[in-house]
Formats: sequence, structure tokens, C-alpha cells
Amino acid sequence: MYLTRHRCADFRNISRLEFEPARSVNVICGENGQGKTNLLESIFLLTGARSFRMAKDISLIKRDCDACKISSEFFSEGRAQSLEITITEKGRSASLNKGTPTKASAAAGKVRCVVFSPEHLELVKGSPERRRRFIDTALCQISSAYLANLRVYTRLLGQRNSLLKDAQYVSAAAEMLDVYDERFTEAASVITEARRAFISELRPIALSSYAAVSSERERMEFHYESTMFADGECDAGDALIKLRESRALEQRAGYSMSGPHRDDIALSLDGADARVFASQGQQRCIVLALKLAEAELMERRTDEKPILLLDDVLSELDEARRDCLVGSLDDTQAFITCCDPETVLERYHSDARVFKMRDGELKGG
Repeated sequence: MYLTRHRCADFRNISRLEFEPARSVNVICGENGQGKTNLLESIFLLTGARSFRMAKDISLIKRDCDACKISSEFFSEGRAQSLEITITEKGRSASLNKGTPTKASAAAGKVRCVVFSPEHLELVKGSPERRRRFIDTALCQISSAYLANLRVYTRLLGQRNSLLKDAQYVSAAAEMLDVYDERFTEAASVITEARRAFISELRPIALSSYAAVSSERERMEFHYESTMFADGECDAGDALIKLRESRALEQRAGYSMSGPHRDDIALSLDGADARVFASQGQQRCIVLALKLAEAELMERRTDEKPILLLDDVLSELDEARRDCLVGSLDDTQAFITCCDPETVLERYHSDARVFKMRDGELKGG
């Protein structure tokens, strides 16, 4: 899949922008703070996901404006299509192929992107939330069913947490927990099973990529860590029993202490916990391997290469890892931000289309 035209208006520091990207590599150059990352962020929002910078929607709207719009024409599933996203203080809406506007989540998976930014270098040693977000961002683009199930689980989690806070003082809340616990564990089972299947399929691809980018200096391993289910199990009935046994503890805490919202990915190098012991170079290798595997797995699941968004990461990688990353761009549309385009043009893609970003305006191409 690939974009043929992209527009955004009143998005962060961008008042009006429209351009026709190349089918292959596009280099967005310019000094820091000019809007390069904002442009990539606007493309990523077409996936239906939240900002990869973990920003709130309201912060995406240009100051003193009521709304922002992002629209693209793209080629996917053998035909030309279009998608428009509108963001206001009330939320997001989407219009696919000029149809009736609906919730932005309904358009999830129509445009698929894999983004690699400096923030992702925190994937290894950052919070478990970052690693859960890594899984969910990929799965929501691959499977509309997963997105729907995740929304159900998130809603049940919020409702259950409210009941746990009230249960100490309101007897009806304690009674309602019996009903919510059953629905909660069923939803948790579905999410956990999907995430484990994703990690299982991702694992051999990522291990192979890690061996290549690290010159096989050490062996990487990873697996999904569930706080609710034992390894290899997803039985909602067993989870329900354990959940009810821990209810008193959760009522005192006032929140759900186990479930997919607290799960993690255990990463190791030669048996040592990478989340604790990985060097900065090893962290970069792990993230690069996971991102390359994410792109390959997304292609396997959808029969189309996702769009790659590389936000100022070439400067963060050494020569060997840059070679590995850019070598993966064959037959892929990519958007690469950098300060100096010669880094890309001289060594990798002399035919890349180059655009210059300055004060939220894009020129060139």
C-alpha cells in the first residue's frame, strides 16, 4: 500500500499542507522544530491509532483553531481510496472514500504504518505500557476484531475499577462485581490469546532480525507475561476464581490488579533481563529487530507492505544498523525525516524524493 496524495490543515504548526509523495522513499529534511515529525504524525493518525508521541488529541489542533483535518488518497487492496480524519475537542471522526463520517476507529486498518522514532528506543527499558502499546498498535491495524475486543475490555476495566472503589461503601456495587468479573475475565482471555498469538508469530522473525543487526553477538529472547493467566493458558473460568479470591485486596487498592492492562513483554539477552541489563547499543538492536519484524508480520497478515515512517532515527543508529534498516525499504513506501538529506541520498537512495520543511510549510519534491 502507499499514499498518492496527503493533506493536513491546522495540525500542530501546519496551517495548510498538500503534497504528492513518491511511491518509494521520501526524505523530509529541515532543522529541528520545523514540523517534520508533525507531518509523520499526521500520516500515522490515518491508521486510526492515537499519536505515536502519546499526545492527547486536543494538543494536535493548531493553536486558536477549532479543528484539524488530515486527508489522504492511497492505493490499497488493488484500488485507489481516500480517507479523511477530523479532530475536534469532542473527538475524532473519519470518512472513508467520501462516505458518511463515522468514528475514527471504524477506519482502523485501512491505512497501515510502522513507525520508528527516538521515542521507541524506550521500548526496552521504558514502562510496560510502551510494550503493550507496541502490540496493540500493530494488532489494531491488522485485525478489526481485535480493536473491537480491546475497546470492550477497556470499557469493562473502567467500569470494574469504579465498582471496586465503591464496593467498600455501597453493597449494590459489590453485588454488581460478580457480573462484571465474569465479563471482565472473558474479555481478558480474548485479548491475552490474541496478544500471545501475535508474539508467537513475531518471535522467529524478530530473533532472525536481531541476529543480523547484532552480528550474532548474543541471543535475544522474549515472551508475553500475563498477570492473569499462567503460561500457555487462557481459561476464563480459572481466572474468574482467582479474581474473586483477590477481590478484597483489589477493593482496598481501588483498581484491577491483574489483566491485559498490566501485562508485559519479557525481553532477555543470553538469559539476562534486557529491561535491566541491555546496553544502549543492545537496546537499539532489540527495537530495530522488533520494528522490522512488525513490518514483515503486518505484510504477511495483510498481503501488503505497510508504509514505513522513520523519524530521525538514522542518526541514532550506527552504520551497520542503518544499512540493515534502509535495506528493508525495497518495494516499500517510506518517509524519512532528517536534518541532512545527503545521509540518505549518497549512500542509500539517490532517487528518493526530497522535501524541505520550514515553519510548517513543505516545499520540493
